[in-house]
Amino acid sequence: MLEEVTERPVPAAAGPLARLLPIVLVLWGFVGAYLLQLSLDRAGEGRVREKVIQELAYFPSGRFIRQVAIEYRELAADLVWLRAIQYYGHHLMTDRRYEWLGHVFEILTTLDQRFIGAYHFGAITLAWDARQPTEALNLLFSGMKANPMAWQLPFDAAFISYMVSRDYETAGVLFDIASRLPGAWLITRRWAAVARAKAGDYETARQMWVEMYNATENKRLRELVVRQLRNLRLTETLDRLQRAVDRFQEDRRRLPAGLDELAATGYVDGVPERDPYGGRYFLDDGKVRTTTPPGARD
Repeated sequence: MLEEVTERPVPAAAGPLARLLPIVLVLWGFVGAYLLQLSLDRAGEGRVREKVIQELAYFPSGRFIRQVAIEYRELAADLVWLRAIQYYGHHLMTDRRYEWLGHVFEILTTLDQRFIGAYHFGAITLAWDARQPTEALNLLFSGMKANPMAWQLPFDAAFISYMVSRDYETAGVLFDIASRLPGAWLITRRWAAVARAKAGDYETARQMWVEMYNATENKRLRELVVRQLRNLRLTETLDRLQRAVDRFQEDRRRLPAGLDELAATGYVDGVPERDPYGGRYFLDDGKVRTTTPPGARD
């Protein structure tokens, strides 16, 4: 049975103003949040300011912005990227609380799923600064689904699994995956073996951080690497001295009078005069400590 088919009217092409409307909305969203933020800064309303940033500056979800921005998604992603850096920098210099950092990078990577640098920076800052390794790994796993040939993403996930979560088995698998993808560092395969053997040696960790430093031009990420290398040196020294104290006590059935006795009796080559932050190492009831308080470390 044939039915009469009538031609539907073709809608008129959207004018230039209609095409620009989505990006104007996005731009004004950021401008409005920024101006409101400046006003609150001047008023000294810290708590209100943070609440407003949470509710206005960071939109409900990346999908919402993706639908609104339409063909201007890359530009919107660039704006969110700048906002993410500003948010991270503000909290790095103030309270070091990054409650909304994961949400910001979820928005950013939803807008631009190919933005490898966003996954990279977002995951590293989430894992170390925000102390949210699970959220960092979730961000990277979503990036791996969208970018299956990008070796940097499984590498970062392996790095976090190894250094933060201490999940050496998962780290070994992820390092192995990364090593098989185009462009991966040749040393990645060796790190896979080290992780699977649960090496946990400081030299390998140091090499990882140095390689990361050399592989990026991102200033913030390089600063983070420098801080982590400083922390690594402090942790390594504390561990070395503590093992020497334990050996001394086992051999001589007493604690050393001080760290200098460890050097005098040959249990260590020497005790550094200062830690990486300028503090001094000392022995406290059998435990090696430093005068630099945890809150003063990077």
